[in-house]
Amino acid sequence: MNRCECPTEESLGCLTNLSAIAARHYLTRQLSLNGIDMTIEQFKVMVVLWKEGISTQQNIADFVGKNKASVTRLIAGLEKRSLIARATDDHDKRCNRVTLTPQGISLEKPTMEVLGEATHYLHQGIDPNELAITLRVLKQMCQTLNYSSKESE
Repeated sequence: MNRCECPTEESLGCLTNLSAIAARHYLTRQLSLNGIDMTIEQFKVMVVLWKEGISTQQNIADFVGKNKASVTRLIAGLEKRSLIARATDDHDKRCNRVTLTPQGISLEKPTMEVLGEATHYLHQGIDPNELAITLRVLKQMCQTLNYSSKESE
């Protein structure tokens, strides 16, 4: 079954997935058009670091929702572009600390501006009350599913 055959009008999961895919493509395009060479996955890593300043690879993996090996590759790509640096923790040699470089810090403002503009574009034409309800419902679904997944572990 391809995406067009998915019964979107009957499936919240299908609609949220299609919306997420479309939003990712749109944001990726907007980043590129604004001269920001970054994938959505790399963007998520950078968001953690812009928020926290320094983080462990495990914390980043948890936030991004990818396994540690995938995050290691993302970090290596960002490190190669001199946006981040990593070093072994002084107290735990098994743990890598990841920090922003000056180049990584300088990308925060323009990248978040593109995100803000993209979000504004995606929300245009949506009644603010309906958007608030949609966000509340999706957050509740996330909480329910996170709670359920912990229960089954």
